[in-house]
Amino acid sequence: MGKYKILVVDDEESLCEILKFNLELEGYEVDVAYSAEQALAMHPERYSLLLLDVMMGEISGFKMARMLKSSPVSYTHLRAHETLS
Repeated sequence: MGKYKILVVDDEESLCEILKFNLELEGYEVDVAYSAEQALAMHPERYSLLLLDVMMGEISGFKMARMLKSSPVSYTHLRAHETLS
């Protein structure tokens, strides 16, 4: 079996690069997109997993997930605005 391919989608470039670096250290093949529009142009159905930012520009991670609902790809949403009390 080949490497699992992961697409990280987030409008924060530094976060994309950190995730890419760490996932590649674990042996995954990783691409990044800095917007949902860019990710959609990269044929997301080719990936084993999508990591989606919830809060992006025109198309949010939730909206992108709904657009890909019929695709057999797995996805999860990234949320950076959590706080611990």
